[in-house]
Amino acid sequence: MKSVAWVVIPKGDVVETLRVELPALIDGSFNLKKPCWIHIRQITDEVEEFLIEKLSINELSVEDCKTEARSKVEIFDDYIFLLMNYFDGGVSRQKKLCVFWGKDYIVTIGSRRLFEEAKKNLTLEENPFGEGVGKILWLISSVVADKFKTVTDILEEQADEVEALVFKEQNPELLEDISDLSYEILTLRRALKQLRDTYRSLISYASGFLKGEDVHYFRDLLDEVSILYDRAETLHEFIQNVLNVFSSLVSFRLNEVMKTLTIFVTVLEPLMVITSFYGMNVENLPLAAKPYGIWVISVFMLGITLLLLYYFRKRMWI
Repeated sequence: MKSVAWVVIPKGDVVETLRVELPALIDGSFNLKKPCWIHIRQITDEVEEFLIEKLSINELSVEDCKTEARSKVEIFDDYIFLLMNYFDGGVSRQKKLCVFWGKDYIVTIGSRRLFEEAKKNLTLEENPFGEGVGKILWLISSVVADKFKTVTDILEEQADEVEALVFKEQNPELLEDISDLSYEILTLRRALKQLRDTYRSLISYASGFLKGEDVHYFRDLLDEVSILYDRAETLHEFIQNVLNVFSSLVSFRLNEVMKTLTIFVTVLEPLMVITSFYGMNVENLPLAAKPYGIWVISVFMLGITLLLLYYFRKRMWI
């Protein structure tokens, strides 16, 4: 099956999307006009050939696009390689987007859903390609930031729900939920930190590619990602406090159980001594031969029980 690319090109004040097979881009049978935005769903041998032969992309960048698993940016003379890891609806749905940003082109490799969302925002621009292709990268990055914001909102809601449950029940299932949520928050925080550092490097070292207001756009984007990272940090501290509260409540509950059992055993111990004493097979035990002996001994045992309970109550142990 031949690889397919979607090519977005300006057409007056609007954009046009063309579906093109990769061999047509490689052999030149398709007249590729620039500036343009080329999107490809996944990297294949044909895609590698197109990137290396037609766009002069470094082989190491192509290899990183295939194997690298963290957000990063690399600055070259003719292009910028940008890799962004993001979450599409949840931490369990992690995806990767590779971007090759040249002077008059952008190539993205990844989810078509993200491509469609960013392209929709591009069509809302008055002059989509008027400020160069840097604006396209900003639109793509904004969609990525929005997806991070969605995941952060979801995790915050889950953290609030877990906090409410902690005071109602303390069971192993809730502990498992807290542990899973803590792992997801750590994963989110790590991804946001990598993305924040990526944008910082992009703004610092890609001045030759950023034009006009592009710098301001990306600084605003960096601020947004930094705020999301701070929220993830706060969320991590919050869930750790919830875990500490859970542990304290479990310990308190266990102490209450142990206290109850201790009081129960303490009350029964002297009664067991008395009954054991009278259960010995010996003669001449006090009151053993008396017809009222059982009642005297029972009242004595009841008195000991009440005395112990009064003592525990006075010491506020029960």
